[in-house]
Amino acid sequence: MSIWSLAWAWIRFRPLGAALNVAMLALGTATIALLLMASQQFEQRLSADADAVDMVVGAKGSPMQLVLSTVFHVDAPVGNVPAEEARFLEQHAMVEEVIPMALGDGFRGYRIVGTDTSYLDLYGAEVAEGRLWDEPLEAVFGAVAATQTGLGLGDRFVGEHGLGGAGGPTHDDFPYDVVGLLAPTGSVVDRLVFTSVATVQLVHGMDPDHDHDDEDHADHADDEDHADDEDHADHADDEDHADLRPPEITAFLVDFSTPMAAVALPREINQSTVMQAARPAYEIRRLFRLVGYGADVVRAFAVILVIGAVLGLFTALFQALEERRADLAVMRVLGATQLRLFWQIVAESLILTVAGTVLGLALAHGVAWAAGLWLWEHNQILVSFAWADGEIVLVLAVLGLGILAALPSAVRAARIDIPRVLSGG
Repeated sequence: MSIWSLAWAWIRFRPLGAALNVAMLALGTATIALLLMASQQFEQRLSADADAVDMVVGAKGSPMQLVLSTVFHVDAPVGNVPAEEARFLEQHAMVEEVIPMALGDGFRGYRIVGTDTSYLDLYGAEVAEGRLWDEPLEAVFGAVAATQTGLGLGDRFVGEHGLGGAGGPTHDDFPYDVVGLLAPTGSVVDRLVFTSVATVQLVHGMDPDHDHDDEDHADHADDEDHADDEDHADHADDEDHADLRPPEITAFLVDFSTPMAAVALPREINQSTVMQAARPAYEIRRLFRLVGYGADVVRAFAVILVIGAVLGLFTALFQALEERRADLAVMRVLGATQLRLFWQIVAESLILTVAGTVLGLALAHGVAWAAGLWLWEHNQILVSFAWADGEIVLVLAVLGLGILAALPSAVRAARIDIPRVLSGG
């Protein structure tokens, strides 16, 4: 009989203890593998969205909140800044491109983003149906937002103040027309509704055409002494806009023109303007560290499960050795070498360890697959739970611990005192 068949026979002789060891190993392995896959997916998706943006500039406050609200759209905006601040950025030598963002409303839980079409170029978004927005109160839906809301080309809707999606105050006087639907990108674009900056400003009582530069003020000062009936007539024509506030912008997405801007420009903006600058890549690393603390607790619990299973395996093998001392002594008498007995115990441990590891990996990937189906069905989020980078290391580590647990019993079996055991001593 081979080493493996005899080891399997011994395992079948103690099915309950073997099943318990396999189950504990499987649970620990599954937990760690699932954490590895989830962490990898989390980092990849966040990094993919963040890498498209060099810097975000907005109102002073929390830089983390600024990035979360404007890059990932999962938090409330920090505030607004005067739209004229864009001139500082657009004229700066270290800035290649500035993309404005005006936020504040949503539709059924999906954020309405006022921006220009260059925002879509950051993520390679393309129109699947219809066209991009061009006129005020025209909207384009991302793939997930369109699927979940059920809206299509030609439909109309009104924005809701905030992102609660629970029937908050609506802007009934400003209905949007759906003029386009975007193809899926696998990025944050899929979960957004797009329109122009001017539309968001108009809906919120701002004058998109208001100009505040010094030249306008100077011209106004020069002309105010020459006001005549024609001026009063022009004022009457514009009286509907008298209550509109100067335009504001929630944030600007900035693309650097030189690598030096990553160091110099954020400091200049934070110290010399009413705005703050935040680097998405830096803030995401901070977020990973914060989230990592919670993941470390779960991972530690999983490691404890694995160690407990290995200790249980060690105990089971040691007890089984004491019960089989006579059998092992007979095997030695029949010609089995010390090395054969050593590997016999190691083989038994390896069978249990491999069974627990395979079961744990199957459980982890099964849960990940089910979670992926649920996310796609309910949120149209495509998640690929492929093998995580650390799973091979995990498998080798668990197998190594299984062999380590068998070593004391294997050495004791190889050194068995044949005369003493057979004599009943």
